[in-house]
Amino acid sequence: MSNTDNSIFAKAMNPVTQCVIVFGAFVSILIIARLTVVAGMSTKDITMPWTLAATSLLFFAIFNSVFSLSAKNDNSYWTKSFIAFAIYAALSGAVAYFVAGIAIDEIGPYKWIYIVITFVYLVFISIIGFMKKIVLFAQKEEWTKPMRRSKKRR
Repeated sequence: MSNTDNSIFAKAMNPVTQCVIVFGAFVSILIIARLTVVAGMSTKDITMPWTLAATSLLFFAIFNSVFSLSAKNDNSYWTKSFIAFAIYAALSGAVAYFVAGIAIDEIGPYKWIYIVITFVYLVFISIIGFMKKIVLFAQKEEWTKPMRRSKKRR
């Protein structure tokens, strides 16, 4: 019987691979949404591509942060993560612009949504990094009984 860890925390996934997977899902959902409009099952919403882009960007941010727990080399992973996040934000924004035909500045709150998601991503990855450092520090420490202090009696 093998004792393998099948949890999400044991699977290290390259941030570029994550970017490609999430981008593929984003484009697939966008195509399905467009097909529902063409088929008459839903109405056309001009902000829908931007909503999907922001949603998938947040999805990438969350899962990229979680997968950073299993990274062997933190600095290399974070460098690739930041680059993949920037590339994904630009790609999803470009696709949303071409599909919607309207720029992010013209929609209003979506520019701020992108900024907030970027800030949230940085906070997520920082929290995960601090958690990882705390756990590594705690694992290295020797936990023994606390030293008992002698009480001076008066």
